[in-house]
Amino acid sequence: MGLSRPYLLLYNALSFTLWATCTIRGLSLLTSTSIPQIFNNVYPTLLITQSLALLEILHSLLRLVRAPVLTTTMQVASRILLVWGIMYPFQGVIVGEGGVGEKSALDVGLADYAFLGCLSAWGVTECIRYGFFALQLSGVGVPGWWMWLRYNTFYVLYPLGISSECLMVYKALGPAAELVSPLYRWFLIAVLGIYVPGSYILYTHMIAQRRKAMSKK
Repeated sequence: MGLSRPYLLLYNALSFTLWATCTIRGLSLLTSTSIPQIFNNVYPTLLITQSLALLEILHSLLRLVRAPVLTTTMQVASRILLVWGIMYPFQGVIVGEGGVGEKSALDVGLADYAFLGCLSAWGVTECIRYGFFALQLSGVGVPGWWMWLRYNTFYVLYPLGISSECLMVYKALGPAAELVSPLYRWFLIAVLGIYVPGSYILYTHMIAQRRKAMSKK
């Protein structure tokens, strides 16, 4: 009603553009450079793009969208933890190009691949999701194949994303204790404990959404 529709159209179109930029830029560099260098190239845009998703909690609270507040908050919070609580303080330590010797004591290979997994799973998922909503709000209509992607690709992309997130949090436990505080390490351990029931809630929520959407077709 009122300005909510054009606002949501603008938000989804902008989010689609930003995610497409991150994803295409990151994946296009795979054949020409290393994963740490991809991180350095993509992370500034990724940080802004993912931070913009905080607005989705507000959208849910204000009833601008029908998404449940709890599941929206859980999904956004886990991503914010990754980009601000892991990638930001430990860039150059567990992922990205650091100073001389910074990486030698850590098994950073797994963290680098975890970042690539996050970028791939997040990027493809969000391009599909935001593009879906932008087409829906524009009145153009969503093609059948895009509808299929929206409600089926999560079966593969969600496990890839959640496992990459867990791996990155796990690899940050050591640096968290050494560079921040032992309490931060225990906080991250608690987060890993929450990931199991939390991922189950989100996964079953998406399955329910798929069942509801597909039953109308």
